[in-house]
Amino acid sequence: MKICILETDTTGPAFEPVHGSYADMFSRWLAPVLPEARFTRVFIAEGEPVPEALTAFDAFLVTGSRAGVYEDRPWIAPLIAGLQRIAAARVPLAGVCFGHQVMAQAFGGAVRKSPDGWVVGRHDHALSATGAAVFGPGALPALSIHQDQVMVPPPRAERLFSTAASPNGSFLYTDFPAISSQVHPEFTLDFLRALITPPDGVRLADDLHAAAIASLAGPLDQQRIARGFARVLRGEEIAHG
Repeated sequence: MKICILETDTTGPAFEPVHGSYADMFSRWLAPVLPEARFTRVFIAEGEPVPEALTAFDAFLVTGSRAGVYEDRPWIAPLIAGLQRIAAARVPLAGVCFGHQVMAQAFGGAVRKSPDGWVVGRHDHALSATGAAVFGPGALPALSIHQDQVMVPPPRAERLFSTAASPNGSFLYTDFPAISSQVHPEFTLDFLRALITPPDGVRLADDLHAAAIASLAGPLDQQRIARGFARVLRGEEIAHG
């Protein structure tokens, strides 16, 4: 199984030596549930295009990014066009954080910076009926760090999980095999902790930072999300609610 990771940012020189690239993180996260997978990286943020030969791969995955999908960056419009080609070819597709947002934008949704500001830390997500079918029943704990959100869901996407602060937290697409999430199942606790710790990480308000750090003590099962993503990346049929 060949998975093409469309990398839309770097982790940066302060983090990559310890935590690896985003492609490294996704490879490590998915390897236990997709042992047959071999991963190829295409660095979209440096101008590399989505491959023309889509069927050379069994699935595609779009990473997170500090960029906003609404920004005038030269690689975003070609990426959106590439995602639309992937959908038309019915090649399985997944996206996380920016990947979730750019997929929504590509397929008829709308993304904006949230007026409520940052969502950061570990949060329990409520599952829809379809979400429970994909990920298993019960609240789903997951890690987040974002300001942008999908404000208008794509018309052919079904919501899988949500919180009050992030109501469009995950989608399963109904017209081609695709799944996305606003949360970061590829992150480790140590990496998120580093991302919100100055001087190299984001400087948050003291109360928000304290709450985010405290939340990381709660339970977490990133492989539960991996198993759901793996089903879509393998092209399994999933019943919609």
